Amino acid sequence: MTWMPSVASPVRLSPAAQISLLTCAPGAETYALFGHSALRVSDPALGLDQVYNYGTFDFQTPHFYWRFLRGDLRYFLSAVPFTTFCRGYAQEGRAVSEQVLALQPEEVQRLYTQLETTLHSPAKYYRYQFFADNCSTRLFALLTSSVNEPLQLDSTQQASPPTYRQLLAPYLAPAPWVQLGMNIGLGLPTDRPTTFRQRLFLPVELQQALAHATRQAQPLVAQQRQIVVPANSSASPTGLTPMGLLLGWVVLSILIWQWLSSPAWLLRMNARVLFTVTGLLGCLLTGLSLGSLHTPVQANYQILWLLPSHLLVGLVRSRAWWRYYAVVAIVCSSSVACLPHN
Repeated sequence: MTWMPSVASPVRLSPAAQISLLTCAPGAETYALFGHSALRVSDPALGLDQVYNYGTFDFQTPHFYWRFLRGDLRYFLSAVPFTTFCRGYAQEGRAVSEQVLALQPEEVQRLYTQLETTLHSPAKYYRYQFFADNCSTRLFALLTSSVNEPLQLDSTQQASPPTYRQLLAPYLAPAPWVQLGMNIGLGLPTDRPTTFRQRLFLPVELQQALAHATRQAQPLVAQQRQIVVPANSSASPTGLTPMGLLLGWVVLSILIWQWLSSPAWLLRMNARVLFTVTGLLGCLLTGLSLGSLHTPVQANYQILWLLPSHLLVGLVRSRAWWRYYAVVAIVCSSSVACLPHN
C-alpha cells in the first residue's frame, strides 16, 4: 500500500527565508547532558518560524527503559514554533545560540521541503544511535545533501584525534554517577580515536565545525548570536559521589579486617556484598554487550574485572575453590590495567 501524505505539500518560501542551526547548552537531566541541535526555518514574508528537532522521544513508550538500553527506542522528527522552543529552554535555564546559514534560496527551499516531507511521513522515525545517528548527525547529513556545493570543513581546529571517551568527559563531569555508569558501560569502540566528522555527534562540535566551514572560500555561517541567555548558576555535584562511596567502603573494610575482635560473619558479609554488587554489574554488562543494538556498549573489557561469576561467589562461597577463583579473578582484573586507556 502506497503511503499518502496527510497534509498539503510544503509551501514555496520567499527569497527572504533563512535556515539557522540552533545549539542548546547541556542541561541537568541525563538525556540533556550533551546539549542539543535543531534547525530553525524562518520566513518573515509568510509568517513562518518553525524549529525542527530530531531529538524527540516519547516517555510513554511501552517498556521505555528496556528499549532505550537495548537501542530499540524510536526517536522522531518534530516541529514546534520558534517561540515555544525558546520558552522551554529559557525555563530550564539553558542557553541557545543561533547560526544563520548563508544558503541560496533554492537550497533553503530544498532543505525545508525535505524537513516537511519527512515530518509528515513514516521516515520521521529512526533508531537512535548515540555516536552515529542522533539529533546532530541527522542535521549535518541533511545540510550536506541539500547544498549545491560541498562544504569545506576545517579539521585543523582539533590538535589531536580524541577518543569518544575523551570527548564525553567534560560533559559528564557535573554528573559523577552518570559518568561512572557510562565509563563502565561503554566498551572498546569508545576508546577508538575519532575522525573529524565522527565528532559531530556532539552539538557543540557541530556548531564549531560549521563556524569554520566554507563554501567556495566564503563562510557558511552568515551570522551568529545568542537567542536565549541562561540565568547565572553554579551547578556542582552534591551529595554522595562514587569516589566518596568508594573511599568510605575502603576505610570500613580496613577497619573490619584490622579489627582483631571482628566477628567472622561481618568479614563474610563484607566480602559477599562486594562480590554480589560486582557480579550483578557483570551480568548487566554481559547482557548489554550481547543483546544491545548500541555499538558503543559492545566488546566491553570491564567484564574482565566485573565477572558475572562474582555473583555466585557472593551468594555461595566455598573454601574449597575460593583461592583458585581469587587467582583467576586477580589475573583477569590485572589484564584490564594492561589495556590502553584514554
